Amino acid sequence: MRTAPDPDRTLQLPFKIRWKLFRQDLLAAAHVRGHVRVALAPHPLGAEVIVADGRFIVPSPYRWKLYRKGWTARLDQLAAEYGVGRHAELAADSIVIDAGANAGEFAHVCARFGARVFCLEPDAAVRACLTQNILTLTNASAHDALLWKEEADVPFASIPDHADSSVFAANAAPSETRRATTLDRFCADNAIAHIDLLKCDAEGAEPEVLEGAAAMLARTRAVALDTGAERQGARTHEACRAILEGHGFRVIDQAVGKRLMTYGLRD
Repeated sequence: MRTAPDPDRTLQLPFKIRWKLFRQDLLAAAHVRGHVRVALAPHPLGAEVIVADGRFIVPSPYRWKLYRKGWTARLDQLAAEYGVGRHAELAADSIVIDAGANAGEFAHVCARFGARVFCLEPDAAVRACLTQNILTLTNASAHDALLWKEEADVPFASIPDHADSSVFAANAAPSETRRATTLDRFCADNAIAHIDLLKCDAEGAEPEVLEGAAAMLARTRAVALDTGAERQGARTHEACRAILEGHGFRVIDQAVGKRLMTYGLRD
């Protein structure tokens, strides 16, 4: 156990993070509620989070706290949040679309079942980490794709430190104009005939993602959307519910831990 907060100084961590890492060491040493030691190492793409059962490249050291109970626990958490094994069954022949894949953790959930996963991430800094993190996964691929309701130029703000990059953050942060595409076009371009699980965290743009998937929703078995209050402080559940029900899905609105989820299921 460390006796003082001493993560690598080359990361130039603020005192608040260094103190929290030291506190994490104490919780791990005392075996409190499954907490484990978390170390941070510098990486050209940001930082590398190191725990006993895994290591992961992240664009910002602020994301260390997601791994307070270890790598396996983090994957278990994501599987539960997106309904894997509860609302969606994955197998070796399953096709998963991970829209808003961030640094690629959910691809490792899919790898547990051997499922094929297409990881879509529009933020270049985050996607660089994603690409590295899935190198060992034979059935995962990273794609530069900003999903929208139509093919159009839209403003996009990159906020990788807190995973808040979004079309709807453009008024609150410096933005660039990006060419967006639709899920229907992405699937056509990549010869995807059906989707077993559409997992989506579009930071408030979930309704637009669904609007651009009219053709593929008819060939989708299950949808799991993070519809938390990320659209300028509002949830997107009601808009997503209306679209999903219009395509014949049974819709469930459910809180899983701190995440507010909307599931679309086929009976």
